[in-house]
Amino acid sequence: MFLAFAVMGLLLPSSCTIEASDNGDFDGFWHLERVDTLTTGGSCDLSDMQIFWGVNHKLLRLQGGGNGYYLRFRQTSDSLITSSPYFDGWHEDVVGGGDIPVTDVGVLYQYGIRNLEEHFVKETLSGSHMVLRSPELRLYFRKF
Repeated sequence: MFLAFAVMGLLLPSSCTIEASDNGDFDGFWHLERVDTLTTGGSCDLSDMQIFWGVNHKLLRLQGGGNGYYLRFRQTSDSLITSSPYFDGWHEDVVGGGDIPVTDVGVLYQYGIRNLEEHFVKETLSGSHMVLRSPELRLYFRKF
């Protein structure tokens, strides 16, 4: 009996794989605290607002203002590209439910995203702070 369990124990781990995130410091729950507009030099303090980016594995979740969105992302050591935004309509079994593709980028403006595919430069990324720069904006985050 023991031998059977030992053999099963050896076989099971090789029959399935667990994907692990390789996002490094980018993984986690980020609070958007400030946005600077690069063309005008203006700045907007958002530290009292509840606008968040949640990063887990291959998805970016934007949350704030009662709505939620999911985006795909890819990154290099110095850049981040977000794409394929979807409105989180929760369960598909309710009217207007399910994940709905975003076609009007305006709904993402409050999160610092101005294009359906947005390119950011990582100016700072540590275990506690992140600064991202797009062609129009600089976003300042604090990790929760």
